[in-house]
Amino acid sequence: MQKVRVYWNLHRKVWSVQDVKSGRVCDHLQHISLTDAKFVVRKGGQKRVREEGKKNVHAFAVGYMSEYFVSTSESLKKEFADWDRVKYNPYEDDYFMHQGVGDNQYKRKDWKEIPKDWVGMIHMDSTQNGNPKVYI
Repeated sequence: MQKVRVYWNLHRKVWSVQDVKSGRVCDHLQHISLTDAKFVVRKGGQKRVREEGKKNVHAFAVGYMSEYFVSTSESLKKEFADWDRVKYNPYEDDYFMHQGVGDNQYKRKDWKEIPKDWVGMIHMDSTQNGNPKVYI
């Protein structure tokens, strides 16, 4: 299995998949699942975003590409009903945050920081509006 780094590409509105060994982008996908995955936030890049007010690639998921994925929005609603949604806002969050799918995503107190040593399956999708959706 190929170990990859995956981040949301703001310009293409898709997930960029980067080979960990070579550092080269090997694919652009609408959806992807990773196993044995974790989240990474590079503090230097985060600091630069906050100082300059301009986003850069400093936060991503690292793991092994998986064949598993459900790609229709109705299937996603059923499939991920018991999963947590994930978000990361470099201006507000120090690390990736999660909450239950049934929680109010607009209430800041409903979001909890993902433990930095968390490892598991990560599902990444993109909506028809070109927004990222992430589930753990």
